[in-house]
Amino acid sequence: MEYAVEDLRRVSLKIASEAAGLLRDMSCTSSATRKVGKETFRADIESESYILDALRSEGIRGRILTEESGVIETGNDLVILVDPLDGSRNYANCIPWSSVSIAIAPGNAIDIREVIAGAVAPVFYGDPVSFANNTCYLGGSRIEPPTESENFVYVYVEHPEAARLLSDIIMILGGGFKVRSLGSAALEVSYVGIGRGKAFIDLRPKLRNIDIAAGLGIVKAMGGTYLGKRGEMPRIGLRTIERVDTIAVFARDVPLEVIREISQGPLSSAGQRP
Repeated sequence: MEYAVEDLRRVSLKIASEAAGLLRDMSCTSSATRKVGKETFRADIESESYILDALRSEGIRGRILTEESGVIETGNDLVILVDPLDGSRNYANCIPWSSVSIAIAPGNAIDIREVIAGAVAPVFYGDPVSFANNTCYLGGSRIEPPTESENFVYVYVEHPEAARLLSDIIMILGGGFKVRSLGSAALEVSYVGIGRGKAFIDLRPKLRNIDIAAGLGIVKAMGGTYLGKRGEMPRIGLRTIERVDTIAVFARDVPLEVIREISQGPLSSAGQRP
């Protein structure tokens, strides 16, 4: 079946926004925040179930990668990456920073760079961000690539050595940044894409492709870039749920020479952490 890319954007925006609304209505209740697994809350299950039903209702068929159910085969038309609740721990503790993300690629796609449409919807505050190819929308309005991004750097580290590398990266960026570690990678990556941050740096091997597929699509649509620890755009697969090692995401206005210095210096050392 053929799908128009803009229709895929609209569908992903609609479903992600509705799931975010469902989560918002359930927030801070004992039933929603009840644990049903080591890292899973009842809200994760409810949101995923809603999204899967909505995809079926919209006639979206393909290989679905989703947090709780893994890989679901409903056809071979598309690859759909779903994070039904990014920022589960925030959500479970009534901290209002979490999101729902959906990314869509052609059925034969094998790399995250092939994602063509998607959306990231905040659960609590703000408009959803969506994209199709090289066009991005905030809520219902098309937005232009940012000419100057906010002075925020979103960061995630665990080891002391990684923290030192992070400090080096920020100094190369120019210093004087406000550092944030908020707890929803999908939302923070998408915000870097639209200029609400200068960079997103994660030096842990914990992110998954489903966490950042839609966000990276937004970054790409807005003219930003992202790198792995070898200083090049990493190959991130779409056939199964997989971990993403080191990743650094930069807004459009970060100069190429600065990105090159980061990639050849501290970022290339990230894989040497203990």
